[in-house]
Amino acid sequence: MSDNAIKNLTISLIIFVGFTMLYFLINTTINGYWIWGKNLDFTVTGQFGDFIGGFLGTIINGAAFYFLYLTLNEQRKSSLKQSFETKIYELIHLHRENISELKYTKFYKTKIETSESRKVFRIIVQEFLECFHEVKRFTKMYPEIEIFKPNYKIELEKIRKSNNCKATVNELAYIDIAFCLFYFGVSKESETIILHKFYNRYEKEFILRLKTFLQLKPKEENTDAFTEWKKFKNYEVNQMRIIFEDVYIKNRKPTSINLNEEKTKLYLNLNSEKFYGGHQHRLGHYFRHLFQTFKYLSLQNYLSKDEKYFYAKTIRAQLSTYEQFILFFNSLSSLGMKWEYTVDLQNLPENIELEEYKFISTYNLIKNLPGSQYYDFTYRRFYPKVDYEYKDDITYSKKAF
Repeated sequence: MSDNAIKNLTISLIIFVGFTMLYFLINTTINGYWIWGKNLDFTVTGQFGDFIGGFLGTIINGAAFYFLYLTLNEQRKSSLKQSFETKIYELIHLHRENISELKYTKFYKTKIETSESRKVFRIIVQEFLECFHEVKRFTKMYPEIEIFKPNYKIELEKIRKSNNCKATVNELAYIDIAFCLFYFGVSKESETIILHKFYNRYEKEFILRLKTFLQLKPKEENTDAFTEWKKFKNYEVNQMRIIFEDVYIKNRKPTSINLNEEKTKLYLNLNSEKFYGGHQHRLGHYFRHLFQTFKYLSLQNYLSKDEKYFYAKTIRAQLSTYEQFILFFNSLSSLGMKWEYTVDLQNLPENIELEEYKFISTYNLIKNLPGSQYYDFTYRRFYPKVDYEYKDDITYSKKAF
């Protein structure tokens, strides 16, 4: 109970006791009894005092016990809050440590560079975008190949509608496929993981072809192989398909077809170190820890929604722009849809509303993304309830001009 509520309750109690006393004094006077004056009848006044003490005293004692309960309850809440703050700031500290440990060595322009800490997120966001656009390009090469398993397409459509998402199911699928391939990598070791992950979602033939297509892209430091990739990528879609079809058949059945010199060079890229080597070892614990932090915050029943949002803002303030970008993409993939789109209803606590467990919108976790869109991604189409920072800009104001 707030201080104002306690103050109002106390005033109400005093007024009630005062009016009750006044009522009994007036009533005794009307009935011919006097409890003041020179000749007091102590028999009457004593009975009156016993009545007042028994009636009003009981009320006052009850109020005293109630105020004692409020005091103890406030002390309990204060203790819980202090313990919670200690825990939440410890979690923030661990989040910072997770970021400080990040390293990524990659060829950039003319040399190999090592990025550390938050700078890593900028590189991996760009890498995801490359993967996403290459997935879309591949779908243009094979428009007739079915992507979805029938049941999953229906399920994804339900997810899309229930979250008021304006993107198509195909767009959501492209993001999911690109993010998973970017996250696990396209090396031979990851094939079992990816096929298992996509088993009930996407057609196996589509995934195998796409994975082979992405395997043709080597690390940039392998200049000869990367030159072959760029040459291949610059062809028109129809020409890319013709070349890739032979390379794919050769990869599946090495003795089934002979390749010309150009196709042979591209085919040899399959033995090179992959451009998409995977980021599970970098991002796995990062996302798990961040998700558990917001889950822990949401489970604190003694905190009001405003108090929870205050602490959520403190956590969100730790996220750089590129961290919010990678969180945005992760939350739209099957790896991270529990952030918002597919809340774990079976493990949802009874005293928590469903909307409170949709962390992206409830806590505006991607509020600080710059502008209204990033390349092909218009934020509002995916998360219409988020109060984006760009809305404060004059160019988006209803009163502008």
